[in-house]
Amino acid sequence: MNRSITLILTFLMKSILAAGQLKITGHIQDTAGTPLLYSTLKLRTDTLVVQTVLSDSTGYFSFTDLAPGIYGIEGSYIGNKALLPPFRLNRDTIVSLIIRQSGALLKTVEVTGSKPLLEKKIDRLIFNVENSIAAKGTDLTEAIALTPRLRISQSGISIVGKSGVAVMINDRILPLSGTDLLNYLKSLRSDDVASIEVITTPPARYDAQGNSGLINIILKKNPSLGWSGTISTAYSQATYAAVTNNVNLNYQSKKLSSSLKLRQYDRASRITEELDAIGINSARGNDIRKDMSDGIGLNLSMDYKLSKKSSAGFIYDIGKSNANAYIDNHTTYQTHDRTDSILTTLSDNRNPVLTQTLNLYSDHRLDNKGKKLSTAFNYFSTTPETAISFLTSSDKQPVTAVVNSYSDVKYHIWSAQADLTLPYPVAEIETGAKVTGFSNDADISYYNLAGKDFIIDPSRSNIFYCNEKNLAGYFSARRDFGRKWSAKAGLRYEYAIVTGFSPTTDTRNRTAYGRFFPTAYLSYKPNTRHSWGLTYSKRINRPYFRALNPARWYSNPYTYYVGAPLLQPSYSHNIELSWLYKGILSVSLFGDKVLDGFGFIGEMDGTLRVYSPKNYLTQYNAGIVITLNKKFFPWWETNSYLTFSYADSKSAVADAVTQNGSGFSYSTNNTFPVSRKVSLFVNFTHSLPSTKGYLYNAGQYMLSSGGRTTLLQNRLQLSASVNDILRSAISRGQLYYKDFTQYNNTYYDSRRLNVSITYLFGKTKVRGNQKQINFKETQRAN
Repeated sequence: MNRSITLILTFLMKSILAAGQLKITGHIQDTAGTPLLYSTLKLRTDTLVVQTVLSDSTGYFSFTDLAPGIYGIEGSYIGNKALLPPFRLNRDTIVSLIIRQSGALLKTVEVTGSKPLLEKKIDRLIFNVENSIAAKGTDLTEAIALTPRLRISQSGISIVGKSGVAVMINDRILPLSGTDLLNYLKSLRSDDVASIEVITTPPARYDAQGNSGLINIILKKNPSLGWSGTISTAYSQATYAAVTNNVNLNYQSKKLSSSLKLRQYDRASRITEELDAIGINSARGNDIRKDMSDGIGLNLSMDYKLSKKSSAGFIYDIGKSNANAYIDNHTTYQTHDRTDSILTTLSDNRNPVLTQTLNLYSDHRLDNKGKKLSTAFNYFSTTPETAISFLTSSDKQPVTAVVNSYSDVKYHIWSAQADLTLPYPVAEIETGAKVTGFSNDADISYYNLAGKDFIIDPSRSNIFYCNEKNLAGYFSARRDFGRKWSAKAGLRYEYAIVTGFSPTTDTRNRTAYGRFFPTAYLSYKPNTRHSWGLTYSKRINRPYFRALNPARWYSNPYTYYVGAPLLQPSYSHNIELSWLYKGILSVSLFGDKVLDGFGFIGEMDGTLRVYSPKNYLTQYNAGIVITLNKKFFPWWETNSYLTFSYADSKSAVADAVTQNGSGFSYSTNNTFPVSRKVSLFVNFTHSLPSTKGYLYNAGQYMLSSGGRTTLLQNRLQLSASVNDILRSAISRGQLYYKDFTQYNNTYYDSRRLNVSITYLFGKTKVRGNQKQINFKETQRAN
């Protein structure tokens, strides 16, 4: 391990030293736009020629390994010359030379400054996707994977050092999660994206829910009028095949902007899992699963300009999905390592879900100085239905037990909000209010086969109604102090009323609480190379509805989860110090304190394995994240990171045995452009063993590689890759309880061949309506 860390730190030090070298790139062409291949270009100081290069077959040239200073450029082609006046170089720069060949008269030279890959604002880190060669010609999920501090997997998106994340497009949160969110992002192209903003400390304008961050995807501006669209299909092969299809249609006129997105997927995976609870009473389980999921969805959005200052629109999304699984489980029950019985359970799980979201919004500019009023109404509903059939046999009994379990759950969430932006000379003010209503109706029933009929088991069945109202208001102010210092502070207040009622047990409960949630930011930019930031926020993590439901949710006849209606939210205090160097190297020190943290705690009750949520955790976390996004050469771009964290945990319940521990991981994504149309990439991720709370994770690593190409004037985009080439992404870990230790060893079928084809038609700059709505509450419908 020490040798690995030494090699990693050596690589990073070399990368940091290399990051101090600048470059100038550009193209040379004639007045008709024809590239002037093999032209001679000289980079000069006042009296010295620093470098001499030739342009390639496309007119491209590059001066590299340059120190900051004042330079001029001389370009020549068949006797014609162009002189670029001296300019100061303090960051990577793009130049364009145009030569008139009809005589000795030369065209002037145009110099364009190139944005760095990374930029730092007071409350966010910005990854300029349009300047990354690694992100060209991909879907949006691949661009997100290259963004500092962001991690993407089959289960979703995360921010290093955060427990969750919400995704926005042009400052509006997407009302999607899980597989639907990933499929939606796959339908968007990285070439339409200007930048991705990583907000690790959300401002007061956004909900205080969750110790999570935000991702804001900024699309390119100035779309052309008319029609455009994309059609894409992706095929992947692991143990089983998977197919994903997307169709996007966009229309843009002077007043109307609209988009229609269709999505479809069908995939399956073979999961092998060992789950052992070892103690005086032990249960050693082995699962072989076939997980299958399929779905279709439609997203329709329209935005209409009512006047020069006002616009209004709507977004409607509907999706129907099925998550099914066949599970073959074998569990050996032991007492003092002596086998008592062996149970075999075959499970057939069916989980159809219908989800709908409607967003209505309006934006109105109050004057020409930036004052704006935004309003929105949001509605979300989802109706997950679960049917599970269990067939259980024992080596001690000749009779096979047949059980059916049904759950019918209905979530309804609505919200109304208004946000006011008031830029004044003294400070930029933001203020607003929001009201949100939640309702969750759950009907859980459990049936045993008796003879030829299924008879309901009242002791395992339950009906539960849960409702929540949340009222919120906020105020924030931002001000610049000269050219180097900026400050921003905000305060949000949220008041929640939660009620629950179970007709089955005739029990009621009510909880009401209100809290203030402050945020603060301080930014210091001494020069163009360095940028410092310091942030603080207080957050709340409210229980999701299933954790409040007292019904039993059976994963098999001998394992179930039961909620706690009086479960309380947890709170966290977060602080972060960040440094950005020359737009390529980012370093963040973070720390947080979690109070009343909750989670499902397991216990063994004979042959039963029972999990229930409890407020048990006080935890202190600290760590560092270092990211490097650098184009070392025209043929190599790297997007790499390493992170180290330490957790000090204390448990308020005896059943969960917490331990202090650390974690270390690193990743490097490397892209190699073979030509202007073909690029190859190699990615490697490695996590060392780590401990946090009462959970220990063994280390794992993953190697992936592939390539991309474009044809038909960039309208046809092809890609192929292999994930987890070494079949090494195996999840191993331990959970420590008072009476037993739970061991898990799971492989999620991650070695996979992927092939995708995308075709762009129409006017490719037409991007339609990509506006989204702040509706983060949908993530609590679990």
